[in-house]
Amino acid sequence: MIYGPCEYIAPIQVEILEDRKSIPLDENEGIYVRDLQTGEVKAITGQCYMLKPHEQLWEMELSNEVEMLIARHTTGESF
Repeated sequence: MIYGPCEYIAPIQVEILEDRKSIPLDENEGIYVRDLQTGEVKAITGQCYMLKPHEQLWEMELSNEVEMLIARHTTGESF
């Protein structure tokens, strides 16, 4: 894994598996990241985050009630 802003020209023998970019997050934005080695899921908020080679983005499953509340909130309805 190569970190930082740079140019990389891969030799013919090298296969690039994935191109990752940093994820900028505002103070009230967040993502879930799962460590593939330990299975641990952690929340990252309010910073610029670059996934490590053994991490992946993890999507949290929300119940139908929570989905409905989020949809109502985005339309401006009160609870």
